[in-house]
Amino acid sequence: MCKHHELAVNIAKTQDATERKKISEQIKQVFMTAKSAATGAVAGSLNPFAKDYAEMKMAYCSTNPASAKILCSTAASRYSTATNAPSALNSMPSNVATSSTTKAMEWYCSKPGQGGMQDSICKRTAILKKMREEASLDERKKLAEQLKQYPTSPYGTMQGIYADFCKLKTSAELPLCLSLRRTTESKQMNKWYCGQPANKLSLWCKRTDLLEKIQKLSTDAAASEERKQLSMQMAAMMKTVPGAAESPSKKLSNEIAAAKSTYCASHPDLAYCKMPSGAASPVG
Repeated sequence: MCKHHELAVNIAKTQDATERKKISEQIKQVFMTAKSAATGAVAGSLNPFAKDYAEMKMAYCSTNPASAKILCSTAASRYSTATNAPSALNSMPSNVATSSTTKAMEWYCSKPGQGGMQDSICKRTAILKKMREEASLDERKKLAEQLKQYPTSPYGTMQGIYADFCKLKTSAELPLCLSLRRTTESKQMNKWYCGQPANKLSLWCKRTDLLEKIQKLSTDAAASEERKQLSMQMAAMMKTVPGAAESPSKKLSNEIAAAKSTYCASHPDLAYCKMPSGAASPVG
C-alpha cells in the first residue's frame, strides 16, 4: 500500500508525459501484484489495499490526531487515490476534491466583507492559493511565513462555510458537497443502528460511544488525562488478538456492511446508499 501511495504522489507531481506513462505502468503492476496476493479475492471487486488501510487507520486514529477530525470520524474508509486502478488515471484527476473546496472558499470570500473571522479566513485562503501557484522556493518560504499570521480556522467554522456553500443548487453535485451529504447520511444510519438495544454491545457501537466521548472533550490540559484513557480503551478495543478468527477491523467492517445492507434496502435514494459497497463507511 505504501509503494502504491508513493507512486500516486509521484504521478501527481509529474508533468512529463513519458515519465507519467512509466509511473502509470508501475502503479498498475503494484496494484495487480497486491490483488493477486489478496486472500479471498473476488475478481474485479476487491480492493487489495482495503485490509491494510483499515488497520492503519484504526491505529492512527486511536492516537486522537488533532488534525484528522474528518478522517477519524468514520469507522473505516476506502484506500483511495486518483490512481487506485489503471482506468482511474484518466477518469479521476488528483485535484478534484481540492478544486471543489477552492470553489467554496472563493464563494465565501466573494461575499460582502464582515471583518473578523472572515477576513482572517480569506487572507489565509489567498496565501494558500499563491503557494500552490508559486514555483519559486524562496517565494514559497516567504508565503509560508505570512501564513503563520493566519492560523487554521476552527473546524466547526469551516464545516459551516462548506454547508452553506453546498446549499447552492450549482454546488450540489460537487465532490465536496457529495462527501458532506454522504457523511450526514452515514451519521443518520449510525444513530439508527446503535439506537437498537440489540446492537448496543456491538463493536461498532462501543467504538462510536468512545469516539463521541473523545470528541466532546475540551482541548485544554485538564482533559488530557481523560482523553488519554479513552484513547487507550479504543486502541485496546481495536487491537488484533493472536489466533482470533478475525481482526477487530474485519469485524467492524462486517458489522457496518451488514447494517448498510439493511438500512439501504429501505433508503435506496440516499447518496450514501448509492455508493459501491465498501466504498466508504459511516461514522463511529
